[in-house]
Amino acid sequence: MKYGGPVLGVIAMTFVFGVAIATSVPAASLSAPGGFDAVQYAAERGADQTYDAAGLAVPEVDRDGYAVQTPTPTPTPKPVQSAGSSGASGADLGGYGGAQCAAGAAEATPATTFSWPYPNGESHVGDPFGWRAEGFHKGVDMLAPEGTPVHSIADGVVIALSTGSSGTGGLYVSIAHNVDGQPLCSMYMHFLEGSILVNIGDHVTTGQVIAATGETGNATAFHTHFELYGADGLRFDPMPWMQAHAG
Repeated sequence: MKYGGPVLGVIAMTFVFGVAIATSVPAASLSAPGGFDAVQYAAERGADQTYDAAGLAVPEVDRDGYAVQTPTPTPTPKPVQSAGSSGASGADLGGYGGAQCAAGAAEATPATTFSWPYPNGESHVGDPFGWRAEGFHKGVDMLAPEGTPVHSIADGVVIALSTGSSGTGGLYVSIAHNVDGQPLCSMYMHFLEGSILVNIGDHVTTGQVIAATGETGNATAFHTHFELYGADGLRFDPMPWMQAHAG
């Protein structure tokens, strides 16, 4: 009995310690693998659910009360020609190729006198005949003030002209001449709007005013682009020929 007190204390402490372990460690950790039976859950089956639509009122659809609407396609925009558009303000009349030159020359009075397009010295040459940055230049650009009269270089017949100023040459005139029995054609471009004084088939004379200096078409200054060509349609440098015939 001498040791009863300490022994009871030890037993009490052991009990407390065991209770603490039992309440803090999961039961699964204290059991051997496979020691637990599989846990099964069962739920009670409820009553089957059903839906009866027999008594449901469904509104009738009158198919004749509807119409199929076909969308109207958006029209493809078309370019609207303006006064500066190609062909918008006129047309090319006649022709200025080699064949037209030969045909016109056959109708022309033989030329015996010649004149410069600017017989009074109002012009000077800007771009000469030949190669330049934009390509081969088939004539000479004769610069002159706006509205300066342009003259036919010789007797001849008008074989081509433009009534619209939107093309590369703007407003132009081409005249066929008969020089020593050979076809020769002169062409003048970039005339002032509304200034052309001749028509297809007109017979003109040396020095006759045919139009006025402008800058229509592909032009950046007031001038006349002047060309000479024959029945082959090939353009050649007009300056030596003019100097030899018009002085």
